[in-house]
Amino acid sequence: MPLLLLEEMIRIKNILIQITSVFFIQLLLSDFLAIGTIRPDFMVILVLYWSNNYGRLFGMIMGFIIGFLSDLSGTASFFGLSPLTYLVTGYLIGSLKNKIPTINLFYFSILWIFILCFQFFISSAIRYQHLIGVNNVLFWSNWIGTCVYTLCFCGIFQFIYPLQRNI
Repeated sequence: MPLLLLEEMIRIKNILIQITSVFFIQLLLSDFLAIGTIRPDFMVILVLYWSNNYGRLFGMIMGFIIGFLSDLSGTASFFGLSPLTYLVTGYLIGSLKNKIPTINLFYFSILWIFILCFQFFISSAIRYQHLIGVNNVLFWSNWIGTCVYTLCFCGIFQFIYPLQRNI
């Protein structure tokens, strides 16, 4: 019993270290790496990996918590948008947790990329709602730019810590 408690405490400590690390990276580096209004979203990458490793419920809860912390930090323009989108992302990617052996690896990769693009579409549709109908090209370029920029960082991180390592 004490060994299980110790393992759980180590797991909680690792989660807290990951949250604080990614939170400070998001706060400090996203403005530095910004291209106009397009910034990488490191928080959604953390939700992606947690949901894939621990499942739907954990991904949803931690996605909501991370989104809420992001909104409280003042980096978000619409309060409640980040918890909602991270929660939905955690749910959808957590649904793929045990599907890796049953579906093709290519389809698995396409699915999580599609889920992230969907998350960025919802986020962009609310953040840049003033551009829809007025300047569609700017809206679509902001959405595609945010998707591609964050997916590039996710692709770099794939080389270090691949999502499909549990096959």
